[in-house]
Amino acid sequence: MSQLQQKIGPAIVQALIVCIVRFFTIPLSIWKGAALRLADRREAASGPDDGRGKSEFPVLDWIRTAWDGMIFLSWFVGAVAAILTLLGGMFSFGFLAGIGSAFAVLVYFYFSVILMSFFKESLILILSIATNVEKLVSKPAADGPAEAGEAQKQTL
Repeated sequence: MSQLQQKIGPAIVQALIVCIVRFFTIPLSIWKGAALRLADRREAASGPDDGRGKSEFPVLDWIRTAWDGMIFLSWFVGAVAAILTLLGGMFSFGFLAGIGSAFAVLVYFYFSVILMSFFKESLILILSIATNVEKLVSKPAADGPAEAGEAQKQTL
């Protein structure tokens, strides 16, 4: 019981970090990751070996890249939407309403990358499962247990 009492403080601190601090910092890390993946893909495409023909699933690769593009561009779209909301709110409802609306748009677009990343990861997971099942189904029967039984009979 004393070990549990010693661990309560660090557990509370870690829970607060994971649940509160990480919630506010994860959109930035998701956005930076998408930007870095896009930049790396652009650098690879500009080289002599662009790597486009290597993938067995070009549509899956395109979907991954498109989602990264949407994640990366979302903050720029959010900035433009916030400016338009600010101007529209100021002229329609007043200065404070315009600022509040623009702030709400910025917050929405800041956290929207979490949802976009979740959808991307879910889609990639489903497609990966489907491709693995397809590989298992198309695997020749010679690699299965029947071949092992034949090999055992031949050794006897």
